Amino acid sequence: MKKQPDQNRITLLVVREAGRPVRQLQLSKPLALALPAAAALSISSLVTSMHFHASRSISELEAEAAALSLSNLRMEMKVADKDQALLQLRSQVTELSEEAEGIKDKLKSVSELEQQLQSLIDKQNGASASGKAKTSASGAKTSANKQSEASAIVETAMLSGAAASQDASGIVFAAAPPPASTLSAVNFRLGAINAALGSTVAPQVGGEYIAVYQNDPLELVRETKDDYEEIRSMLEEMMNSISTTITKAIKANTAEAKLQAKKVLAEKARLAPAVLWPTYSKVITSSFGYRSDPFKGVSAYHSGIDIAGNIGDPVYAAMDGVITAAEQMGSRGKYIIVKHDNGLETWYMHLNAILVSPGQQVRKGQQIGQLGNTGRSTGPHLHFQVVKGNKPVNPLGYVEP
Repeated sequence: MKKQPDQNRITLLVVREAGRPVRQLQLSKPLALALPAAAALSISSLVTSMHFHASRSISELEAEAAALSLSNLRMEMKVADKDQALLQLRSQVTELSEEAEGIKDKLKSVSELEQQLQSLIDKQNGASASGKAKTSASGAKTSANKQSEASAIVETAMLSGAAASQDASGIVFAAAPPPASTLSAVNFRLGAINAALGSTVAPQVGGEYIAVYQNDPLELVRETKDDYEEIRSMLEEMMNSISTTITKAIKANTAEAKLQAKKVLAEKARLAPAVLWPTYSKVITSSFGYRSDPFKGVSAYHSGIDIAGNIGDPVYAAMDGVITAAEQMGSRGKYIIVKHDNGLETWYMHLNAILVSPGQQVRKGQQIGQLGNTGRSTGPHLHFQVVKGNKPVNPLGYVEP
């Protein structure tokens, strides 16, 4: 009897390579139906997993892109800040250039005034030569009075800051060039920007180390601009002084000029006495302002002037005052601070010996110590410093060697 096929089974024929027999596989119908479903489920799980990993990778890439964008924004802000700083520096340099041009114009005006004054001198010399033959004893007396009055005007010109001179005719010539100390301060500040880093240690200098930081170029420009303003003001004063001197030379024979000269002399006597140079030596080894530090070789600020000398040389009080400090400390070595009635303070550093004590009253010219080599110093010298309003100022603006 022929066997009936099983309706619950499915036969699969597997055709192999040529020459090999065909294999026959019989599977139950439920298994045959479950295999495709399992394959579909497996593929779906694989697609879901790939989608999840792809989404996570995209999120990470987006986060990295956001971080890069933030970093780029910060870099752009830094570049913008530097561009603004450069623009500001260029603007201030342009202003300095304009200021220099203005000073040149002022110098031209001063030269014209000097020529005018020289013309008056030449004219007066000519008049004096033509009138010599007619001069009498009374004329000689008048000339003597004229010389006396002109001398008083010389005092007037000197009080107003002009360097005055007088020729044989009695005409006063005045000129007041800007002090070398102010021009020196400009040169020191401009030179500090390009200071040599490899400088060797200079002899007989010292002082506290005050570093120059990154924002100093703008500060140097501002300080140099202040110096230009000061020079401009001095030139204007000089022009006014020369103009005043010309006027007074013309009116030298009048009683009004003589009376004015007496008033000026009285005012001069009322003014405070000059500042005294603090030691025997007049050799300045380091000026006030920016310089190359003698120990580190980098640009630094020097708050006073260094005066070379021998150990034991006397150090004198520059003005009357009260001793507020007389001690030894770090880079200053043995030092003295004197406070004066006019609001100034004078400092004396690197001393070998201190001859006064705090609270003591001292007079101008009184010996208060001995020159030495203590503290941060490379050789015997006196660091002399003038402080005005708690800020160091150039001592050469108050005293000359």
